Amino acid sequence: MTQLEVAYRRLLLCYPRSFRRERGLEVVTTLMDAAEPGRTKPTRTEAFNLILSGLRWRFRLPGGPWYQTAAVVVALFVGLAASAAASEAIWRAWPTMPADSVVEAIGRSVTTSTPVQGPYPSANYAGCDRADTNESCESLVPAGTDPVLTHTWLAYQVPGAEVNAWVDRVRDRLAADGWQLGRTVYSMSDQAVAKYPEQTIFWAAKDDLVVRVSGDPTEKYGSSGVPNVIIAVHAQAPPLVTTAAVAGLLLGIVAGRMLAGWALRAFQRHAAAGRVAMLVAGAPGLVVAALAEVAALVLAYYFATALGWSHQDSRIPYLVLSFAGVVTAGGGISLLLCGALAAVAPRVPATASVPEDEVTA
Repeated sequence: MTQLEVAYRRLLLCYPRSFRRERGLEVVTTLMDAAEPGRTKPTRTEAFNLILSGLRWRFRLPGGPWYQTAAVVVALFVGLAASAAASEAIWRAWPTMPADSVVEAIGRSVTTSTPVQGPYPSANYAGCDRADTNESCESLVPAGTDPVLTHTWLAYQVPGAEVNAWVDRVRDRLAADGWQLGRTVYSMSDQAVAKYPEQTIFWAAKDDLVVRVSGDPTEKYGSSGVPNVIIAVHAQAPPLVTTAAVAGLLLGIVAGRMLAGWALRAFQRHAAAGRVAMLVAGAPGLVVAALAEVAALVLAYYFATALGWSHQDSRIPYLVLSFAGVVTAGGGISLLLCGALAAVAPRVPATASVPEDEVTA
């Protein structure tokens, strides 16, 4: 066996065993006959074509609309999971809390009042625990801006009767300094945030910083001395979150499509009992995956058209999958169990032939 033939046979390992058994010798012989005398290794084009064709053949889908639909659902679900993991890893590693000096400088630029507390870090905005359609968050921020969870805040003590005017003055100063402003909702008004009707709130954004100003004019804290006005500042999500989300989605779809092709071909090789077991194991996962994909699509469309897209919105796959984490985990386990059953599917018997329409040269 020549060195060239050994190299061709190694490349044929990309094809399934059934293909190599039925057509391997034919392919190697054809390639050897076409090779120039004295050549000791395949050309780059031959190697690329053999690898690509072998992988396509190995992970090809069976014919039929049900197989195609199942493959699409699995591929998109794996894509969502990969996108969620990649974007969340970047999100958690990237600091969104600005330096205390930055927050104090913003406070001094908008008011002469002295803060009674802060600057202090906080893990989330009250009533804004995820980047969803919560009216105290998304609907109030300037377009293209999002209320990142972690932030740093300053607290002020202002007489209740003066809170709205104080908030308005801060808004005017921010506008004069070139900040982009969201709408203001006033305490106990018709447009007040339902969950926090006593709050007067607005958001502002400039460069990579976002500010939320909120105050309570109801005198609820008047006698206790608890601060009733907050200026909170955070940095927006980095563009790398979107890059990671898109890359994870695309790579996950490719991987999911390949895995689906492998599992569905194994499904065909199973006897009736094996097919029933795969259906019972995998059906719940397919349902969960399909629902998650529809939810992600609807939410992405809403954010992009109604609220203005920002890099934080690239975390939608994570937010959708984590919203009902137990259900999502159950769906994932269902698909993994189905894959485990596919792994024990019997191989094609040595005497079986490979259909012509399944061969990719």
